[in-house]
Amino acid sequence: MRKYIMDAFMSAGIYVYSAARGGYGNHILTKEQADELFTSYKSKFMYIGGLRIHYRDEGAGEPIVLLHGFGASLHTWSKWSKLLIKKGYRVISMDLPGFGLSDIPPRRHLNVRYFNIFMRAFLNRLNVGKCYMIGNSFGGWVSWEFSLVCPQRVKKLVLIASAGYFGDGTRPKTVDYASKPFFKKLLIKGIPRFIVKNLMMNAFEDKSVVNDFMVNRYYGLANREGNLASLIKYATQSPKANTDQIKNISHPTLIIWGQKDKVIHYVDAMKFKHDIENSQLIVYEDVGHVPMVEKPEETAQALFNFLNE
Repeated sequence: MRKYIMDAFMSAGIYVYSAARGGYGNHILTKEQADELFTSYKSKFMYIGGLRIHYRDEGAGEPIVLLHGFGASLHTWSKWSKLLIKKGYRVISMDLPGFGLSDIPPRRHLNVRYFNIFMRAFLNRLNVGKCYMIGNSFGGWVSWEFSLVCPQRVKKLVLIASAGYFGDGTRPKTVDYASKPFFKKLLIKGIPRFIVKNLMMNAFEDKSVVNDFMVNRYYGLANREGNLASLIKYATQSPKANTDQIKNISHPTLIIWGQKDKVIHYVDAMKFKHDIENSQLIVYEDVGHVPMVEKPEETAQALFNFLNE
């Protein structure tokens, strides 16, 4: 019941703000409006390189850092965060620069080197010397790249439907979608809710997971002032991953994938398993691109087993 009440308030808030818009598009929310709708008592902010970064730092114990995927936010880890905190871990998640409630870096900084520098600064600010690094999709790419340049900062690595190979058949579909000319036209009035929902449905095999509460959050954050421009900036750049260096990852690595992933085909899971010598792979049947949301308890148990090895 509490979730439905929260969803009603969020829906009403988005509608009121969008209708009032005051010079903005039909769907666009100002940064202040987005803060009001999508922050909670758990929300914290810090400034790195002049950019405001939204993050959460919960629990106590060994630190686990969670990095979300393209177009997502720290909220994608909500189910896992609760389970990890109960197990006695310190759980740190953030909206990566250009997503959620975090500011977008200048276009010239949208590269792997920038995110490596950002992650070092972020961990330093939180006094985290070494952590378990976990990333989904785009966040997985950031995670394994960081583990290569700062191996001493990572205890173990977990890649969940991670980006990294960018082959013709495995390029993330969301990136292709956001790079199309018609998508750029949405910058004027924002992206309609039904398009957001369709994109989300593509990411999940279990469609029942995609409830109104989740759709409203993705819809609101996608239409936060500046976020659509951010998505397009990321999407229209050719990925320059250090794919040839993946074989040099020496950390114990857990690879988690959904066999029904329509965003990044699970053939890339086999590539990661082949290239990372000290790795293990778990593929879940009837699961899409975000296994920790579709099967939170089952995937979390696999994570706990891996961390305790």
